[in-house]
Amino acid sequence: MKKVLLTGLAGAALLVTLPAMAACSSSDSSSPQPSGPAKVAPPAILQAGTLKICAPNDGTPPNVYHDETGALAGSEVDLGKALAAELGLKPQFVESAFSAVIPTLQAKQCDVIMAQLYIKPEREAVVDFVPYVYSGTGIAVSKDKPAAVTGMDDSLCGKKVIVAVATTAESLATEQSEKCTAAGKPAVDINRNSHADVALQQVQNGQVDAYLDTAETLGYYATKTGAKIQMAGKPFGTIKIGAATLKGNKELHDAIATALAALETGGTYDKIMTQWGQTDLSIQK
Repeated sequence: MKKVLLTGLAGAALLVTLPAMAACSSSDSSSPQPSGPAKVAPPAILQAGTLKICAPNDGTPPNVYHDETGALAGSEVDLGKALAAELGLKPQFVESAFSAVIPTLQAKQCDVIMAQLYIKPEREAVVDFVPYVYSGTGIAVSKDKPAAVTGMDDSLCGKKVIVAVATTAESLATEQSEKCTAAGKPAVDINRNSHADVALQQVQNGQVDAYLDTAETLGYYATKTGAKIQMAGKPFGTIKIGAATLKGNKELHDAIATALAALETGGTYDKIMTQWGQTDLSIQK
């Protein structure tokens, strides 16, 4: 998930056997109401009238997380609710550890996974995906005094940047620094701090020129916390995130794909992406 952008469930987590976990279910009365009669029914879903959505209880903003009240929140939560309504169903979120979401689906405790799940070949072997958003790496600079940074390129040479330890952003910054020195330019001055709020404060205070993190995290801080930052260039190193259904459950997979297309056409999808600072990560881009 957030810490190492392109890693996630290990091969062992793809087994059908459920590991020990504490799973819980929750419904949200604030969810959009079903748009009409149910467009999918058992056996394509587990319970008539309900779309059971696997979500991580250890997720991160802005995709899936728990807000200050303890309620499940985020762009994927809002999108899950909207998809359920479009399908004529009520959403019910089934929470478990991120590492257990695929086994939970395989154990038929939920109908679909919406859990910051990157679409990767080893996962496509066991589930079917409907892509709905991208994840990527981004660069944030101060909105008041932006550094002359245009993206992951030579504009970073000689700049002081901050990254979290053991992240894709750290690896990319290190690679770029090596490119700078190979070209006879100053290295990137890489500093490390695993607390996003601290790193962003340093950017705003002018202590560092830029902060590198997942583009969705930067969008969250820009739209939800009032951080005075802006993106330098477009997200890069992107990978698709998708809604995962059981392999071979074509009826539900196709119904979700059709529902997502309707949300895109009707503007609901764009509204959710904008609300959570993820317009640059829209699957429509």
